[in-house]
Amino acid sequence: MSQSLKITVHEASRLEDVERFGKNDPYARVGLDLKGKFVKTKTVSNAGKEAAWNQTLTIESFDAQTQPELYVEVLDEETTADEPIAFTTIPLHQVLSAQGHAIRARFDLYTVDGKQKGEILLTIAVVAPGQTEGHHPSTEIRGATQLDTAHHSRIKGLKRKESAADAATLAVIGGALFGAKALHDASNDKKKLAHEEQEAAKAENREY
Repeated sequence: MSQSLKITVHEASRLEDVERFGKNDPYARVGLDLKGKFVKTKTVSNAGKEAAWNQTLTIESFDAQTQPELYVEVLDEETTADEPIAFTTIPLHQVLSAQGHAIRARFDLYTVDGKQKGEILLTIAVVAPGQTEGHHPSTEIRGATQLDTAHHSRIKGLKRKESAADAATLAVIGGALFGAKALHDASNDKKKLAHEEQEAAKAENREY
């Protein structure tokens, strides 16, 4: 039986507003492998730039030797493809070296452009095999982060995917509007032609 990692996602602040209309509907997700599975929180509707989740996520089978970083992402939930708001990479050596193998810390977040903006409050705890709970530190510290190149590339890829989905949606809407306008114009043309025929018939009757 291997150890696991418990991450309580408390809150995020000073998030970038990525919504064109309305406010961010953010959720957070965490993972140990950029190509693997991420576990996510609930979505907070209309949260805007501040969000509170206070939700504990569990990653099973944590191997400190082969999984030295925790990848954190905050996304805006959309009807098509979700849009990345912020991300960060957390070196886990600071957790392993802490008392009880657990920390409660605020971590810097980065935008899709790689600029530091906002922060997220997490409690990260290593849970020993056979245990269900880790240590719960009461003191909050400032956590260390890094701007990981591979993680940044993943986020930019998610942004491109979201942009493509938005473009496709706009194209469908534009096509529907164009079709509706064409039908409206055709109807107006028929009415105009009928009116002209009626006027011509009236003129012909007057001549006789």
